[in-house]
Amino acid sequence: MPKRNEPTMTRNATILLIENHPIAAEILRSFISMHKPFCKVLWADSPEQALTRLKQEPIHLIITDLQITPQPDSFAFLAVLNGWNPPIPIIAISEHRTEELSSMAGGITVLHKPIEFEVLLELIDTMTLAAQESVLNGVSLENFLQMIDQERKTCTLRIMSGYQTGYLYVNMGRLIDARTGALRQKEAVLAILGWPNCTISITQNGPIEPTMNLSIQSLLVEWCIFRDERERSPSWLETA
Repeated sequence: MPKRNEPTMTRNATILLIENHPIAAEILRSFISMHKPFCKVLWADSPEQALTRLKQEPIHLIITDLQITPQPDSFAFLAVLNGWNPPIPIIAISEHRTEELSSMAGGITVLHKPIEFEVLLELIDTMTLAAQESVLNGVSLENFLQMIDQERKTCTLRIMSGYQTGYLYVNMGRLIDARTGALRQKEAVLAILGWPNCTISITQNGPIEPTMNLSIQSLLVEWCIFRDERERSPSWLETA
C-alpha cells in the first residue's frame, strides 16, 4: 500500500477498538497504529470494558465488531454507543448486510467484511477530524483571536464563510501560519478577517513548520487600518 500523508488536524485522536478476538484485534490495532502513528488506539474485548473505557477518557472514534456479543445484544450495545453524550462517531464492522443496521440512527458507518483498509483509513481521517473540532457560530473572529492572544492558546482555526475556507495556525497566542486559496501568511489573515458570518472550527495543532511569527494584537491593529482604507477604496482583497 502506498504511503499516505497524515492530515495535520487528525493527529492525536483516541480510537476505541471493540473486538473480542485477540488476534483480530491485534491485526487491526497494528494496522491503524502503523498508518496513524499519532493516533492512540485503545482495545476493549467486551461491552463492559468498552463502557469503562468511554468513562475514563475522551474518545474520538469507536470501531466495533458486531460479533462481540450474540446479534440481539450486539444491536442493543450499538444503540447504547450511538446514544452516547457527547456523540462519538462509530464504525461498525459486520459480516452481514442487515436491515436493522441500515435503519439505525445516524452516526454509524458500516464496513462489511472483508474490510477495505484504504476505505477504513479515509474514514478514520474524516471521522476523527469531525469529532476533534469544536465549532463556534455567531462569534466575532476578531474577539475570538483576542481571547486566544490573552490566554496564549495553541490551536488550528478553520474559518468558513459561504464558499470560502481558510486556516489560521496559532502557537502560544501567536500566528505562525495562515492560508486561504492562493493567499498565505499575513495576506491570508487580512482576507479572512474581512469575511462575513464566519463559522469557526477549533482543533489541536499537529506538527507544523512556522512560516511567520506575528502578534495577534499587532495584526488586529493593522487589520483595523486596512479595513478603514478598504472602506474608502472600491477595491477589495480577493481570495483566489
